[in-house]
Amino acid sequence: MDGEQTVDVQPDVSEIAPVLPPEGHVESPNDAMDVSTTPVALDPSAEIQTDVSRNKGDTTEVDEFSQNISSEVIVDVASELPEPSLPSWIAEEVSDELTEILPIAMRYVKAKRGGDMLGIILPTVDPDTRSRRKGKLSLLVIIKGEERNAQWIRVKRHMIQIFYRGQKGFEEEVQTSLSLPPLLRKARVLFERDGVASKICDMTAKRFRQGPPSPSINEKIHLKAECYHWLGKIQEATDHPDRARYILPAFIDQIVVAWFRLRGQWHVSASSELQFILTRDKATGEGLRDIWKENDIWKQIELAQQIAAHVLKDVPWPARID
Repeated sequence: MDGEQTVDVQPDVSEIAPVLPPEGHVESPNDAMDVSTTPVALDPSAEIQTDVSRNKGDTTEVDEFSQNISSEVIVDVASELPEPSLPSWIAEEVSDELTEILPIAMRYVKAKRGGDMLGIILPTVDPDTRSRRKGKLSLLVIIKGEERNAQWIRVKRHMIQIFYRGQKGFEEEVQTSLSLPPLLRKARVLFERDGVASKICDMTAKRFRQGPPSPSINEKIHLKAECYHWLGKIQEATDHPDRARYILPAFIDQIVVAWFRLRGQWHVSASSELQFILTRDKATGEGLRDIWKENDIWKQIELAQQIAAHVLKDVPWPARID
């Protein structure tokens, strides 16, 4: 109203009507505010205490890996979330350290892809990782849809690679892939829904028992051309011995792949390759062993030529058209 003067008058406490809660509200202990608690000073210079700063023993190990890895996901080991239980057989097949690590990795995967996840599979564990302090593991996560992706995470001292594969696409890949059957022939199911993971493991085991398909003549010629391509690269680099030694492992990897394909064998892990070949082809196995022990690049080239001639002796050269 014009001309009226407002006066700041404090109302009497008895005149203040209490504020009623909305209909349907249920009072909980958290609704009451504790006014006796000492307020927290927001000092910009104050040090913020976190799980990382409290666990100083773990930060040094994290820094060692962070210098060499450009993109990674770090799993917080100190999380208070309940860890998923593992099957009873897991302690008999992996080390005690991995028994602690796998639940953390599974917890992370379930939190990230729990809505569309159908199973978690642990591929064949390399025997060498049982005794190593730092090992590399992998997990296969079967999900709905057609996704095909991979991710690295780090748990304590271990690097874990997680492969995300769509159910339908992965089942089709199992029928044609040359690397999945030996990798998953002893796989273990850590988690599954509707028996999807067990079905994939059964398909892989069946495919492994059938053996790899026989290579066609074109594939044989391709394997021979690749082996002699890398052998020629080594011979061209003899003026620079260090460069020739750098290329030598590429030739060895290719000749080993050719040996397995031409002999109709599934490929085994890198730690078992030499022993596997020695028990089935003594000449090739001893040649591979000697080529690693030799220090003279010329003798290494001579051994490489002998191995290539022995492994690829039944493979014809490509037809000449000139």
